[in-house]
Amino acid sequence: MKAVVYYAANDIRVEDRPAPQLNDNNMIAKVKCCALCGTDLKIWTAGNPRCHPPRILGHEMIAGIEQVGKNVKGFSPGEKITFATTIACNDCAYCAAGLQNVCPNSKPISYDFDGGLAEYIEVPAEAIAGGNVIKLAEDIGEEAALCEPLSCAINSQEIVGVKEGDFVLVTGGGPLGAMQALLAKANGAKHVALVGSSAARLKLLDGLEGVELIDGSTTDVEKWIFGETNGLGADVVIVCAPVKSAMENALNYARKGGGISYFASLPSGKSELNLDSRLIHYKELRICGASDSRPEHVQKAAELIGSGKIDLKQVISHRLDLEEIIAGLTLMKDRQCLKVVLYPGGITK
Repeated sequence: MKAVVYYAANDIRVEDRPAPQLNDNNMIAKVKCCALCGTDLKIWTAGNPRCHPPRILGHEMIAGIEQVGKNVKGFSPGEKITFATTIACNDCAYCAAGLQNVCPNSKPISYDFDGGLAEYIEVPAEAIAGGNVIKLAEDIGEEAALCEPLSCAINSQEIVGVKEGDFVLVTGGGPLGAMQALLAKANGAKHVALVGSSAARLKLLDGLEGVELIDGSTTDVEKWIFGETNGLGADVVIVCAPVKSAMENALNYARKGGGISYFASLPSGKSELNLDSRLIHYKELRICGASDSRPEHVQKAAELIGSGKIDLKQVISHRLDLEEIIAGLTLMKDRQCLKVVLYPGGITK
């Protein structure tokens, strides 16, 4: 089968690999499509010590079950699935507290198990036992490949507490910023604004339903947000830009009693911030981190997409064949796209 295989930084190849084999406790699924993630870009450009080569990449996918091991219960050939891709140990203190997404012993798909940038994927026994295999509605579209990134946004908004009637400001005009903005609308936010600085991406985001776009390169965002909120500030600020200044400025954009979600991460060794503790103290700000997601978040994402409450088709900007992986990663590197989706069987099939 054709597969995208990681060997080292700047060494990703499309090659023939043996198809995964069925055993008593796993399943074999045919991949319909798989979206590229910022993690894939980082692996390509800088490598990742957690990703053990040679490894088939890809963790945002839709697949159809073709074979089911004799000991597997609850799944049948023909069912459409996606994944909660962080497979937790379910045996540590964090898992016992219901925080499987931060399990220190986790084994993610595309790091420890082969991923979905291939014609077929093994659904490992660990994923089945851990509840990481999520069934999808039969008529759900290609956008369901984005259940995993949407699930991460769901986790972050649950933590920071986006609620009906809120004014939500999202900083960072990439695909995750777009998903956060659409999710905030679905969660009942009255006004959602998305700040971006890339002209190419802002053009791609034009028409994003129910979201006001702000060009951060030409707009005084702090002045604008206070003008729009009668001097109060945003109820919630969600930082999707992996930029130090965006994280620091979020304190200025939030209202008293507001929440800030650090959804983006800064590079190791360059992650220290200069924060005004008086703003945190006197404005009673809640600053929250958010990392990854759990199976229940992926299930919620599938329901939101399947019900039409969130339309993520508008976040997919490019559709490519599997062999065009480097072209897709280059689009991401140059910030000329939103979500790129690859089709192992070909786009027209």
